[in-house]
Order: sequence, then structure tokens, then C-alpha cells
Amino acid sequence: MEFKKITNENIWDVVNLKVKENQKRYVATNTVSLLEAYATQNENEKVETFAVYEKDTLVGFTMINFNVFDWERAPKVARNNYCLWRFMIDQRYQGKGLGKKALNEIIKYVKTMPLGKGEKLYLSYVPGNDYAEKLYKDAGFVPNGEKDGEEIVLVLDLE
Repeated sequence: MEFKKITNENIWDVVNLKVKENQKRYVATNTVSLLEAYATQNENEKVETFAVYEKDTLVGFTMINFNVFDWERAPKVARNNYCLWRFMIDQRYQGKGLGKKALNEIIKYVKTMPLGKGEKLYLSYVPGNDYAEKLYKDAGFVPNGEKDGEEIVLVLDLE
């Protein structure tokens, strides 16, 4: 499993990755995610986007940020911590253990503190997305009692 920065060489392939039809209500498109990352970077905030490869095959997309800037709407855990802002595996590669493998690699990467020193990695998911909930909880994420809008916040200690 390898993460590669989004470049002019792979951006359109990443944009064309898709989740299954019944998953679309749970995750933003990669186009929306890349636009949000671009705007966030233009505000001098810390965000990274990656194309996820298994061997030489593009299988997914992920996006992390650190110390989110919108304090009024963000969960309290966002301050000085990492967020797994987006994570998806293309519909063609789901059910093969690649989500679990990629998530474990994301956690390892974040533990290197690439954007700053943080104690936690958090994420949120839409209630009813049972597959994502199980994936995240199996990786050690636990609810902290917060919500991000209607989404449930899960947290993983990095230390």
C-alpha cells in the first residue's frame, strides 16, 4: 500500500474513483474533497491529499488535516489534533481488505506527525454507515460523545 500526493498526473484518475450507489449519501465526491482541500490550503491551513495505491493500481483517496480552523462548528477534539477528513476505496476494490489495510497505513503515517504534534486522530461518519463504523472501531477508534453536525465523532489516541 502506497500513498502518493495528488498531482496533475493522477488528479483525474482520483476524481473518477467512485463509491457504490448506496454509499453516495455517506461520503463527499473526490471532486468536492479536492476543492475543499485547495481552499483550505489557500487559507494557510494544514491539509494533505493522497491517492491510495495497492501495488501500481489506484484504489482510493484520503485526506487529512491538522488543527482545523473553523472552531465554532468543529468538535472540541479538532483543536491541535489530526482529522481523517476523507477516506474512500473505489467500488471496484471494496471487499478485498484494502480499506482496512489503507486505514492502518494512514494511522501509521499520522503517528509520524507530518503536520504538527497532536495527541489524537479523529473522524466522523454518517449514522447508518455500518460498514465504516465497524472498520473504524475495529482499528481502535472510539466515540468521544461529540458530533460534527449530524455525524458521529470517533477518536484514536496516537500515543
